[in-house]
Amino acid sequence: MADISARNPFLTSYMRDFLSLNLDSRSCGHESCRIKDLLSLSLNFATRLLQAEDEEDLWAALLVAVTAAEGLGFNRAFVLKKDESQDLFRAAVGLGPSSPEEASQIWESLKARKPTFEDMIREARLSFENPSASFKGLLEVLSLAPPENSPLFEKLFQGQGALLLRREENEDLAPFFETLKVEELALATLNIPPATYALILVDNFVTKRPISQEDLYFLETMTLLASMAIQKIRTSQELDRQKYLLVEAEKLSALGELSSKIFHEIRNPISALGGLSKLLLKKEIPPDLQSYLKTMVREAERLERVLEDLFEFVRPIELDRRPVRLYRLLQTALTLFLGTFKEHGIHVAFESEGHDPIVNVDPKEMQLVFIHLIKNALEAMPEGGTLKISTLIDNGVIVRIVDSGTGIPKAYLKKVTEPFFTTKTYGSGLGLSVAKKIVEMHGGTLTLKQGEKVGTRVEVFLPREVLVNGENA
Repeated sequence: MADISARNPFLTSYMRDFLSLNLDSRSCGHESCRIKDLLSLSLNFATRLLQAEDEEDLWAALLVAVTAAEGLGFNRAFVLKKDESQDLFRAAVGLGPSSPEEASQIWESLKARKPTFEDMIREARLSFENPSASFKGLLEVLSLAPPENSPLFEKLFQGQGALLLRREENEDLAPFFETLKVEELALATLNIPPATYALILVDNFVTKRPISQEDLYFLETMTLLASMAIQKIRTSQELDRQKYLLVEAEKLSALGELSSKIFHEIRNPISALGGLSKLLLKKEIPPDLQSYLKTMVREAERLERVLEDLFEFVRPIELDRRPVRLYRLLQTALTLFLGTFKEHGIHVAFESEGHDPIVNVDPKEMQLVFIHLIKNALEAMPEGGTLKISTLIDNGVIVRIVDSGTGIPKAYLKKVTEPFFTTKTYGSGLGLSVAKKIVEMHGGTLTLKQGEKVGTRVEVFLPREVLVNGENA
């Protein structure tokens, strides 16, 4: 301790504040009192975890518990979530100061305000949303790739307690220690069987206080409680999702039966009326009747399109995946609208950025997605405009379709992909719903946003798994 103080006088002052704050939280100076405080904290922590509604709430409670002076008192704590695509853990959130100077300010503020556990959790959530620039930079680069065939990490992932790592004993992790600027740290696992969901990393990068076996024991206890809480949250979310899917399935089943009746009872008469009206228009009829017949033809065609959209929405989809060039799908879809582009004065810009991604999708279904999205963009530009289509490889494939049309009010952006919702005078409100359904069946997402100045930007994201020719397509 003397060596550290000699090198950094400021640190001596900080450690005095830190230790006094920890001592203030005890009812006496004996070790038994500290154990009692930690057990009390564990009980409050477990109660708080049961109330957690989402991951952010859980992370806040956990990180506050391990960094608070009344808790384990670590200087910093991080949640490193497992990257499913590779054997790597990436920092998701963290809590703590980014420098000794900031640490002194934080602890002085806490000592003066004496916030409750709930207050600190609320403040932690706010810090997740708006971390300091330096701390945000650390989160962006902090990641851990466990060494292969490491007995220490094997024990960690098997749930045999928290792991204490020292730099001098783990030269293969030297860059990781350098990023954190520490000589030792501790790790504990947060598990959702059968795998590790995340790692909890703690250190004392300012005070340099050695991590004790007692620290490791209580860290393991808290992560075990957090593991049960995250399983509860994930189970609850999955139940909600299954409930939603069940309700949607029941809706679609009823809609399918209704559609079958509509097909037989309405489509044939509509087709007959439209066909007969077209025949009559070819005959010599009074001019005043022609306008009525033209209206009948137009409305019959509109109703037929609504029926087609309805059947497209309720039909069962079984994906027939195969490798296909993404640009070929886009170009084929664009070709169908060449006449419309010319007629309405619409300029099309297709940006390939030099890539030619090959994706493992159902070509017919994915092409239908692009047809619906392009058609929707054209309908938003009756007086002409610009249609920009571009792709981006970023942890998957992103296709952007941007128009300069009338745009969609912000209040409607989340509703336009719902079945039968439409802002158009004529339309079924099913085109975007069908597109969204197909994209999600491929494991992707479809989102709509307002353009920078005018129009609408649609993004189709397909996960990395569909990309056949890798990130450097």
